[in-house]
Amino acid sequence: MFLKKITEIKNVGRFKSARIGGGNYEPFTLIYGGNGRGKTTLGAILRSLQLNDPKLVTRRKTFKATSDPSIGLLLDNGQVRFSNGAWTGSNPDIQFVNENVHGGDQVDVEHRRNFYRIVVGATGVALAEEVDKLDADATAKQTEIASEKKALEQHVPKGSKLEAFLKLAADPAVDARIEDTKLKLKAINDSDALKTRKLLSVPALPALPEGFSALLAKGVDGVAADAAGRVKSQIAKHGFHEGGETWLAEGLKHATGENCPFCAKTLSNNDLVDAYRGYFSEAYADHKKAITDMGEALNSALSAAAALKCQQAFKDVETDAAFWKGYCDHDYHAPEAAARIVAEIDALLQAAKTLLQHKTDAPLEAAPESADFIEANAKWSSTVAELDAASAKFATANQLIQAVKDGSAAANKAAVEATLAGLQAVQKRHTEPVLALAIGYQKLLDEKKALVEAKDAKKKALDTYDEAILGAYEADINKILATFGAGFRLAQCGKNYVGKVPQSTYCLRFDTSDVDVTRNGADDPGFDTTMSAGDKNTFALAFFLAQLKRDPDLSRKLVVFDDPFTSLDDFRRAMTAKEIVRTGGEAAQTIVLSHDKFFLDAVRVLIHDVACTTMQISGTSSGSSIEPWNIEWEVKEGYLQDHMLLQEFAQGRNNNAREMRTAMRPLLEKYIRYRFPNQILDGKWLGDMLAIIRGDASHPLTPQYNDLDDINQFTAPFHHDPNVAFSDDEVRTYAQRTIAIVGGC
Repeated sequence: MFLKKITEIKNVGRFKSARIGGGNYEPFTLIYGGNGRGKTTLGAILRSLQLNDPKLVTRRKTFKATSDPSIGLLLDNGQVRFSNGAWTGSNPDIQFVNENVHGGDQVDVEHRRNFYRIVVGATGVALAEEVDKLDADATAKQTEIASEKKALEQHVPKGSKLEAFLKLAADPAVDARIEDTKLKLKAINDSDALKTRKLLSVPALPALPEGFSALLAKGVDGVAADAAGRVKSQIAKHGFHEGGETWLAEGLKHATGENCPFCAKTLSNNDLVDAYRGYFSEAYADHKKAITDMGEALNSALSAAAALKCQQAFKDVETDAAFWKGYCDHDYHAPEAAARIVAEIDALLQAAKTLLQHKTDAPLEAAPESADFIEANAKWSSTVAELDAASAKFATANQLIQAVKDGSAAANKAAVEATLAGLQAVQKRHTEPVLALAIGYQKLLDEKKALVEAKDAKKKALDTYDEAILGAYEADINKILATFGAGFRLAQCGKNYVGKVPQSTYCLRFDTSDVDVTRNGADDPGFDTTMSAGDKNTFALAFFLAQLKRDPDLSRKLVVFDDPFTSLDDFRRAMTAKEIVRTGGEAAQTIVLSHDKFFLDAVRVLIHDVACTTMQISGTSSGSSIEPWNIEWEVKEGYLQDHMLLQEFAQGRNNNAREMRTAMRPLLEKYIRYRFPNQILDGKWLGDMLAIIRGDASHPLTPQYNDLDDINQFTAPFHHDPNVAFSDDEVRTYAQRTIAIVGGC
């Protein structure tokens, strides 16, 4: 992988809207930047690309930026971009000096894990990271399991265990069984009250007296239909009124012959006498009595008391049914018709009495049913049918009720309570929210089991790999430590799984004494007391270099060194530069980031036959930019830098006349001080120097006095007031005279 050029960085750290200068980068690219300018940000950008981890960029978004980070990188295989929070393009293989093997004064567990990852190389790291990830996933899964278990345990019935609760099988009929068991338990609790509670029953429904309709149509055989009318008319005609019928009936008893006992006239073929005889016959008398009796029967059968009693009976049954409903599902429902009994019976009674009165008034005439009677009778018949249908359920209901009565007396309350608790547990286990929680909990258990099994398999593969690599790697690291002149070596390199994640176990050997880095006893020699800061950094760098040397794919990788020489002495610093060039020369590209320009120059001068690009991260009040960097000029001493700038201006190679106006006097002052050391006291400037030259006719600078004086007088106003007008050509002329004095033209 080769980074040809950074084309754009916006809103990332110090790179708010970075200017990007220069051409393509070379196999060696050295980047200079002061602390806080953005070297670490560049490293984070490359790491984000390598890992395809957008957070490494998005978390570095420029403060107060109004738009999201945007990055453009030109690789050897094409352009890649970061926009809208994601990378577009391939994820290259980049190697970083990124694994700490110690932290200050100690080597803790995490450092030993990092150390281990470096030792085992890319293959081992991949296996170790898989083990780590599987272990972390299993641990995270266990946390989820604990959380789900806690949520589930809130639903476990008192006295039960979660495992047993979860194993309860589903029962499709559990709801009905629970309700049935609840009714049984309630019956047991109320058994005393049940003993005295009656079954469902109502009295017979009120009805018209038997033969009512037949009586209305009935006459008397042999009695003329108008006999009663003629008798009444005769009584009224003769003013008999009270006692008239009695007088006629008594007299009729004496008309035994063919002649009238009063007038002796013949009685044969006398219609009136025939009417008397029919009217006062025994059959007729029985007929009238039947009508009278029917009236009494009607009043009794359809009395208000009978109707009210019947209606109340249905209300009582409704109350009893509701009571028993709490103990069994008897399926009896109070009919709406019960509320109509009194009113409909009264209506029927009144209509029937009206008909019977008509019959009483004309006993021998048929009394046809009136519209009121027909309607009242039809309504009551419909009501009777509805009430009979409801009453027909009494038998079944009473069987269930009687069973409740019998069962409540004989049941074992504790057993029924236990049954109910068991059924309720089954119901709870297989209804929400427990159902979903249980499914999720089992899923988590299965997932953790799979993770543990996968971790064990990877761990076994890692152990096999480590046996082959650890010894060889230890030897490589010790060779590098010897190159750096380190007074210690790596010894007893191994690993363990304390804390589940693989970690290194090793000692630092000083001559024949081994220091176990895992021991932190106050009285024992340790990492903090035996290693200097330079030793510690050498220790970490040696691991990285050893990893690079053993990497079979190094020729295809980009290697990044970020300030690799911190706290190293001159010798180790020089060796670091050599190792970077030696090892980096095998990589596709090596990028070195540093805040020390002289170290970068030390790397540069060691590079032969390989192209090298030098860049710098420059900073302004608005942010950082990436620009070409003249490292040769930057590492020169200040006088030489000023001399080069002024010479370039004098020769027309730059046009910065404004800056050169004030550069001539300081250059001349440094020149005179360097040429005549210990002759010019501190605090003396060009004017003072001219006075010394004037006072010494034999002074070596006497021939240049006039030029020095002219330059002094020309530049003096600019040092006091930078806004004094000037001419570019005039400034260039004096610059040429200055270079002529100090030499170089």
